Amino acid sequence: MEFDNIKSNWKKTGQGKKKQTELLMMTKIKNHPNIKRVRIKLIIETILIIAFLTVYYDGFDGTNKPFWANLFLVGTTAVYIIVRFMGWLVLRNPIKGGNLKKSLISFQHTLKRITISILLTSFLFGSAIISFFTSSIEFTQGKYFVLVGMIISLILLVYLSSRNWFKKIEVIKKTLIEFENISE
Repeated sequence: MEFDNIKSNWKKTGQGKKKQTELLMMTKIKNHPNIKRVRIKLIIETILIIAFLTVYYDGFDGTNKPFWANLFLVGTTAVYIIVRFMGWLVLRNPIKGGNLKKSLISFQHTLKRITISILLTSFLFGSAIISFFTSSIEFTQGKYFVLVGMIISLILLVYLSSRNWFKKIEVIKKTLIEFENISE
C-alpha cells in the first residue's frame, strides 16, 4: 500500500509548477516571517515612541524638568529608532556577494556591531527615561529603592536582550564551523 502512495506521489511531481517570479518571491529574505516580525515590531515601537514624544512634554511636565533631561530623552530616542532601523536593514539584507561563506563571515561581523549598537542605545534610552522622570524628584529612602529597582530592571532587560542577540550570532558561528568541516 505504501508503495502505491509513493508511485502516486511520483506521478504527481511536476504538477503545480511555480513560475520563476513566484519562486524568487518565496526565496527573498525580506519575505521571511522572522524579518516580517522584526519589521512589525519596529513599526509598533516607532509609533509608540513617537506618540510618547508628542505627549511627554505636556503630559509628564517636561517644562519642569531640566533642559539636559529633555535633550537626553529626545536625543537617545532618535538614536534608538535610527539604530533599530539600521538593524532591520542589516537583517533584511544579510547576503553580500556571491560567496556564501564570505557573506556569512561579513554578516557575523556586521551583526556583532549592530548588536553592540542596539544594546548600547537600549541602555541609553532606558537611562534617559529614568533620568527624565527622576530629574526633579526629591528623593527619600523609599524613592531610592524604587530607583535602584528601575536601574536593576534596565540592566536585566539589556542583559536578556544581549543573550538573545549573542545566540543569533552563535548560530552563524556554528554554520561557519560546518562550512569548515565540509570543505575538509
